[in-house]
Amino acid sequence: MAQTRVCPPHALERFVREVFGAIGAPDDAAREAARHLVRANLSGHDPHGVIRVPQYVSQAETGELVPAAVPTILRETSVTALIDARRSFGQFSTAFALDWAMGRAEQHGMASAAVRHSAHIGRVGEYAERAAARGLVSIVTVGAAGPGVGGMLLFGGRGRFFGANPWSIGVPAEDGTLMLLDASSSAVAEGKVRVARAAGVPLPPGSIMDREGAPTTDADEFYAGGALVPLGGEAAGHKGYGLALASALIGGLAMIGDPDYTLIGASVVQATGDRTGQIAGVFLVVIDPSSFGDAAHFRAMVGATPAAAKRMPPGPGVEEVLVPGEPESRARERRGREGIALPEATWEELEAVGTGLGVTPPEHRPA
Repeated sequence: MAQTRVCPPHALERFVREVFGAIGAPDDAAREAARHLVRANLSGHDPHGVIRVPQYVSQAETGELVPAAVPTILRETSVTALIDARRSFGQFSTAFALDWAMGRAEQHGMASAAVRHSAHIGRVGEYAERAAARGLVSIVTVGAAGPGVGGMLLFGGRGRFFGANPWSIGVPAEDGTLMLLDASSSAVAEGKVRVARAAGVPLPPGSIMDREGAPTTDADEFYAGGALVPLGGEAAGHKGYGLALASALIGGLAMIGDPDYTLIGASVVQATGDRTGQIAGVFLVVIDPSSFGDAAHFRAMVGATPAAAKRMPPGPGVEEVLVPGEPESRARERRGREGIALPEATWEELEAVGTGLGVTPPEHRPA
């Protein structure tokens, strides 16, 4: 296995923030995007962490990402908003949409927002965690679909048709805990393929196909024309297919009336050429439990059910039953204490980006 470097979270966040500032991001956008990426690493979701920094810098050079852009509200009612990200950092524009929806949900019981012209929004579970911290239920998705879009196969078909099209659902419980679902519609997200390639390790069987449609565990095969496999694989890939399609179609609310639509990141909808059948967007819903009754009672019920799940006996070869959201909280505690480990290939890319922009690399040590 390749070498790794270990960085303190605060040093890594400082570095990323300065890199984004150097490519033109205003301070609030640079801070939000940097905080999001490093928190993804802390949470154990390295595919949405600082490995994305070179990608974003490259997209800024080509104009796909506009670091200085600020999201704007194009259309709103008391409980709905259509937001134009204007190709700003996806983490910044989605946080903007979430903040709007949380404020309106607290006033009216629930609210939703759709975001167009978005860059890669990062880890969708981050937004659900933020809503849960305010005692709110949330559903967040970002999806794209159409011929040649993204990196995922159609179930039963050949050729790329979907992005990883993740879903996140967050439900607050008592004592500040939450139930968190954060999952892509593919067997693995593209970011995990990226991380496996950087680390020089094979992917789990059933993750990807090569360009000829044969199963492979070699991450390089994905970037040589291969594709992600829908969640459920050969036996139940219709489930991942359905989730991916629903994500894209619901996200498509952001495309209504838009003559020049693009969604940037691992999933790309081109603004030129024949776009027939392409659809994409970011969509989120926020719900205030207090609009249905006693919010404290709801949080107590939510907390009791996962607690009951944890009391169930573990299966063969399993030490304990975990509930959604628990791996992330444990990872944050451990990595916050020990530091964030980066594969040598990722470190070298970050170092090269920093050198090119005049940003001092973060302090680090060998693993």
